[in-house]
Amino acid sequence: MNAQSKKFFLLDELVTRANESLPTELAITERTVRYYQSNNLIGKGLKISELPEEFSSKIVQRGNQRYFTLADCTTVVDIRTALEKGASIELLGGGRSQVNDEQYLSPVLQSRSYEMSEIVSDYISLPEVQDAWSLQLRSDLTLNGTGARPNVDTIRELQKFVNLNFAPEQTMQSSDEYEDDDEPTTGRVRIEIELVDIAAPFSGLLVNASNAEVTPGGGVSGRIWEVCGVEELSPQRANSKLPLKPGQVAFTTAGRGESRGFTGVIHAYGPRWTSPVDKESLSKGKKQTPTNGEEQTLIRTWENILKMADERSESRLAAPLISSGLFGYPFQDCAEVTFKTLLETPTRVTHVHFRTVSRRSFDQLVEARNRVLRKLDIA
Repeated sequence: MNAQSKKFFLLDELVTRANESLPTELAITERTVRYYQSNNLIGKGLKISELPEEFSSKIVQRGNQRYFTLADCTTVVDIRTALEKGASIELLGGGRSQVNDEQYLSPVLQSRSYEMSEIVSDYISLPEVQDAWSLQLRSDLTLNGTGARPNVDTIRELQKFVNLNFAPEQTMQSSDEYEDDDEPTTGRVRIEIELVDIAAPFSGLLVNASNAEVTPGGGVSGRIWEVCGVEELSPQRANSKLPLKPGQVAFTTAGRGESRGFTGVIHAYGPRWTSPVDKESLSKGKKQTPTNGEEQTLIRTWENILKMADERSESRLAAPLISSGLFGYPFQDCAEVTFKTLLETPTRVTHVHFRTVSRRSFDQLVEARNRVLRKLDIA
């Protein structure tokens, strides 16, 4: 009996047979089949005890291996083809099953796979009763789930993950509150670092890292335009003298962003880094030398942001680290120049929240902030 005529075969042969019917670019692996199994798209295969005696009696090495049939092979090919055409696991009936799938199963000796044409059949089911549990990882973070409860080792790993990827419970900030007064003063700005979406609800002005034309861009800028509304903000561009020069700013309302608490948007066109970068010194955290006026332009950008906020009697800003992204300003240098400018520029602004969704950037911002505070003897 050759391999192709066998009625029952192991997983590796299932993969080989399926790939004979699939284009090369859609070829599957054993891992692919296990993924389908984990989503209940195909059965686990037949145990030796479920095989016909005339076949099982010839198996020399007997263990927990599972055997598949040509029906399984057809099912795997159909699944791979359907997913490639845009179907989802859920559409194909996958995911954690909450119904009795016996109506979809072929007889035992034909394996436990079911026809793809039947997967999306309508059915009525009762919800599965599951045990619910709640895990308090820290005071501001609770994990809820159903099914098996996490064991001690899993909880330890979860805590490590939270410590590595989530911001501290208390936002990094200056030690003392500042008293409000009418005169702009220096050193009063509280610099806060947040691991959060730039467009998360906030009471105050939103600062956008803008291009010269004040149009939607990528990254943070794209997110701000998405939340505030292109149709709402674009007509207001006529109120500004465009294109902006590096260091200049423009103002628009917050459009739909007002529902999140934003009172307006300051669009700031920061400097592009065009000076040479010493990669070796950069890797060691050493300051880069701007030779094309980038530092002075960055300082002027933040001075103009603070000036516009003062003109509008706004004391709170939510902002990205301008010029540190696509504009290429070395991150640590950009952060230190920015923070030093905020603390040395006379202003009535009292809070500037720097927001990032990157844990690495969050840590770097905190470190840069602390270095600047120590240098200025403010910490």
